[in-house]
Amino acid sequence: MTTLTVRGLRGPEAMDLLTGKWRELYAEDRSATPFQSSDWLTAWARRLPYTATPLVLTAVSPTGRIIAALPLARHEDRMRPRISPLSTPYAPCLRPIGPHANDPAVARAFTFHLLLAAEEEDAEVALESVDADSPLGHALHLVGPDISWTRTASAHTTILLPVRYGTLSPSVQREHARRRRTWTRLVTDHAITYTRTRHLKDLLSTAKVWEDLQRGHGPLQHDAETGDWQSVLEKAGAATACIAVLRIDDHVIAAQLCLTRGPHCYTLPLVADPAHRHLAPGHALLRHLVDDLAADGIHTLHLDPTTSRHHASRGQYGAVRPDARGAQTPARSAAA
Repeated sequence: MTTLTVRGLRGPEAMDLLTGKWRELYAEDRSATPFQSSDWLTAWARRLPYTATPLVLTAVSPTGRIIAALPLARHEDRMRPRISPLSTPYAPCLRPIGPHANDPAVARAFTFHLLLAAEEEDAEVALESVDADSPLGHALHLVGPDISWTRTASAHTTILLPVRYGTLSPSVQREHARRRRTWTRLVTDHAITYTRTRHLKDLLSTAKVWEDLQRGHGPLQHDAETGDWQSVLEKAGAATACIAVLRIDDHVIAAQLCLTRGPHCYTLPLVADPAHRHLAPGHALLRHLVDDLAADGIHTLHLDPTTSRHHASRGQYGAVRPDARGAQTPARSAAA
C-alpha cells in the first residue's frame, strides 16, 4: 500500500458520504455485511441524539480516491467527547468498508488517527465488537490500553444451506427428532404458524411485533425510542431486511430479525418468550428459517454470537465456524 491520508468527516460531510459514495465503496467490498450498508448506517445516523454527530474516517490514496472508510459517531453528552461505532449496539461487528478495507496499513492508519483524537482532543474512544483476528483488531491490540475496545471472536457460527440433516451425527439427529415429536403433539391442540416477511408492509407491521417482544424479553440494549426500528427497517427495505416469526395460536413465542446481501443472511439476536422455554422455540424457529432461506437461494446463514451460542452449538445444524468474511468472495481491488 502506498502512502495514504486519513480524513475525518463530521456531520453533513459524513452524511453526504454515507448517502452517496458509500454505495460504491459497499459494492467494491464483497466481504462487507448489510450492517455496513448505506441504508442501515444512514438510518441510524439520522436517529442519533442531538448531542451526537456521525463521524466517518476515510483512508485516501495519493490520487485522492477513498479506498476505505470507518463509520463512527462522536458524542458530546459527557464531560469529555466519546467516539463509538455508528449503529451501536445494533451491529454485530465494527469493520472498515471499501476495496482496501482489509489492508493492515489502512487499519493502522485508522487506529493512529483515533489514538491522536484520544490524546489531542481528550476524547474517549470506545469501540465495540471488533473482530480480534481482523487487521483492525490487530492494530488496536498494538496500541494497548490507550484505546478501549471490545473483542469479538471472528469464528461466528455459519450454517451452510441447505442443511443436510441426514449427515449430522446420530446424537444430533435424535435431538432434532425429539423436538419434532414435541411440536407434532402440539399441533393436535394448537395452531403452529411460521411466517417470514417478504414485502415492506409486512416488514413494518411485523417490526412492531418484534419490537414488543424485544422490549419484554430481548437481549439487545433497547434504548431506541418507539418507532425507531420501523424507521430503520423502512430505510433498509424488504429486499434487505426480513423478520421470521413463530406463533402458537395467536401468541408470538419467537422472532428473528435478519439482513441479507446476495446469497448471505445475517441475524440479530433472536428474541423468544421465556414462558415457552421448555419448547425450545429458538430451535423450532431456526429449523423453519434455514429451510425457508434455502428455498429462496440463500447459501449461508451467519448467526450472531447470542443466537449461535444458544441454538447452534455442538453442530446442531451442521454449522461451520470459519471467519464470516471467508464465506464471501472478495471483490478484486481496483488500483488506488
